[in-house]
Amino acid sequence: MSDQRPPVDADGPKELRPAERSFLNPYGFVPIPDRDGLPEPLRDGPPAGHDRYDATRWSGTIAVRVTTRTPMLIPDHGRRAADGDGPDAPLPVRVDHAGRPQLAGSAVKGALRSAYEAITNSRFGVFTGHDQQLAIRATADKSALQLRPAVVDEVGDGTVHLQVIRALRPDGHSDEPVHPAAWLPRRLACHRPGGCRGRSNHNEGPHPPRCSEERGREVDAWIYLARHRRRNFLFWRVAGYVETGREVPRDRAEWDRDRAEQNRSRDAQHIADHPLVRVRGVVHWTGSTFPAGGVRGKGKHDERLFVTDLLDDDSPVELDYSLIKVDESLVTGWSAVIDSYQRAHDTERDLKGNYGGYVWDAKRWRTLQVWDTLYVEYDEHGSPSGLYPAMIGRKPFPGAPLTSLPVSHRPATDRTLLSPADRVFGWVRQGRDDDGVAHRGHLRVLPPDGDDAPGADSVHRLPRPLTLVTLNSPKPSQFLFYLGDRAGAPLRNPRRHPAQGFPDAADVRRLRGRKTYLTHAEVLDDVPGAPAYWTPPAETADPPQQPQVGGRPRYREYAAPDGAKPDVSTVVSHWVKPGATFRLTLQVDNFSRMELAALLWLLSLPDGACLKLGLGKPLGFGAVRVEVDWADTRLFTGDRLLDRYRTLSLSPTADGAEVPGRLAAAYDGMLRQRMPEVRDGFLNTAYGFVGVPVHYPRYAADGPDQAAQTGPRATTYDWWVANDKIGNQRDSRRGRRLSLGTSADPDSLPLPYDPTTDQPANRRTGGYGHRPGPGNHRR
Repeated sequence: MSDQRPPVDADGPKELRPAERSFLNPYGFVPIPDRDGLPEPLRDGPPAGHDRYDATRWSGTIAVRVTTRTPMLIPDHGRRAADGDGPDAPLPVRVDHAGRPQLAGSAVKGALRSAYEAITNSRFGVFTGHDQQLAIRATADKSALQLRPAVVDEVGDGTVHLQVIRALRPDGHSDEPVHPAAWLPRRLACHRPGGCRGRSNHNEGPHPPRCSEERGREVDAWIYLARHRRRNFLFWRVAGYVETGREVPRDRAEWDRDRAEQNRSRDAQHIADHPLVRVRGVVHWTGSTFPAGGVRGKGKHDERLFVTDLLDDDSPVELDYSLIKVDESLVTGWSAVIDSYQRAHDTERDLKGNYGGYVWDAKRWRTLQVWDTLYVEYDEHGSPSGLYPAMIGRKPFPGAPLTSLPVSHRPATDRTLLSPADRVFGWVRQGRDDDGVAHRGHLRVLPPDGDDAPGADSVHRLPRPLTLVTLNSPKPSQFLFYLGDRAGAPLRNPRRHPAQGFPDAADVRRLRGRKTYLTHAEVLDDVPGAPAYWTPPAETADPPQQPQVGGRPRYREYAAPDGAKPDVSTVVSHWVKPGATFRLTLQVDNFSRMELAALLWLLSLPDGACLKLGLGKPLGFGAVRVEVDWADTRLFTGDRLLDRYRTLSLSPTADGAEVPGRLAAAYDGMLRQRMPEVRDGFLNTAYGFVGVPVHYPRYAADGPDQAAQTGPRATTYDWWVANDKIGNQRDSRRGRRLSLGTSADPDSLPLPYDPTTDQPANRRTGGYGHRPGPGNHRR
């Protein structure tokens, strides 16, 4: 075959208008249009067999060159473990006995499959774990006061009976609302000899329970009515408590009340004309700190006591409660909320020291038991609508993300319904791996071996270990980026409320598409200044250095700034240099004409369009150029193989490069005509963009000093907080929560460092960026 490279006609990286106040998110989405109108060869169907070569199908070998355009991270976790190093030790590159980098065939196959799924609009090969409800943190507003404390009274088969405390009304103050949950000071001693204060074990047995730090413990207590000095509202506070059956002397409770007010005079003042009230209740003790990780006693001061009974007949209080039964959907929602806490903090350490029991002991909290305490939310019709462990906690979305993925894009459930990517790369029925239903794909990757791998000099040893910027995992609060409207377009100005997120019914909203990482086009190996960019600084600086790349100052977005948390950071000691070439072989058999055309199109991307391999793709690592070596490629149809045996030739006659070239060009024409948004979205992310930096969202207040504030830093949540805050401002001209733009429309992608600024936005797509004039493409 000739060394001709079949062309795929496309523009190069688009140059966005330089904007000092904007950035690009490191990932985007290739759209997933309806699959009903796909050409017949791209529709679902059974795969070809492996028992014979089909006369009309294609087989053979495709020689491929993979060339790194940015440093590539191929971490060797096994070598680090074998050397006895800890999990925080720097990661080396995986190499063979001669020091040559080893690129696993499975890594290449995974990257090809991901891209192949996108350009053929196939089903998702894997979508496990997305059938569970997610939850987001509730906003700290007055809606939390509508939650009512409750105690589990009975647990049935999928249902739970609750005693809900609706009101605890003080005589003489009915004109002012008082929340029925009484504040229980953490430092308040339980009145047993010695006083437990949540520390002294005063009961019998080897592991006696404690009055305070145990959720669901019933106690008798004195409470009093107080007014918060700074916020001017009435609330109940506990003056003394003890195990049921015992009694705290009234004068001791009064003394504790007066002492608490003297020590915390700026906090609250008891209502002089309202006496102490003797009650029975259940302790709601979460043990969390506020803020998370803060010093206990200097943040959150009070837990809660849920009053369930009045102990005096002439009590100056009216207790209003009801017994309700909640159905399985609310119980499932409760479990989803607890699971969301666990997922949100699964990479952190010292959970018990930083958070409540519903985070560090999620297994216990997710299953409700008698005497457990929680909060109940009611809807506008007076019906229970949610169960929560805290007043300002997490609220679940109505449905799971799977509901917003069209059925035709979900993983196949039957061998006769395989999409092109399933037929080519293989398929295993999700969640049913024990029944043996699977299909072995028709593509194998023979990884580089020996001289096919670059030499040992292609591995760069860093002068000192490099801590990478934390690689963020998707958060439920970021649903605005992942979820679109019914057509998959960006949501426009939604409030940060669970009802605005993943619905519980199909065809209401649609996932934005297949997640893909942008090529960092400004720092590819042929760009002036790229070597300086990829040279880590000798030491961290504040502010960080900005080398000139392509004539623009750019922060090294991959290097972690001071203050990065070591427990969630990755440290590397080596990487594969840009310009290293791996040679490998793809073995294909029984490909249909369309299946082969799609693969050749993917392997024939123009210069500058990159696939991604290895670790750190959001940070710009692992951009590779993939191209076919036509001189060593042999492709033939089954009838050519038959001719081999008819003529007793050593190998079948292969087609020339012009035939595969025509296949790739034909597939490009089909994409332009039938799926232009898929083609444009994929090529735009493969090319990347120039003119605007690429990194995870970070906040910098709008103003004359904003440019100096846009550098990397350890915290990244502040941008999301600012974006959420303006979205919750009603009647605000600036209240436009920003969504992620569309990959097929680059001008919608830039995001402002300060989302609260009243800047013009592309309201049609939900983006922020300005539309550049003609001639701003680099070919």
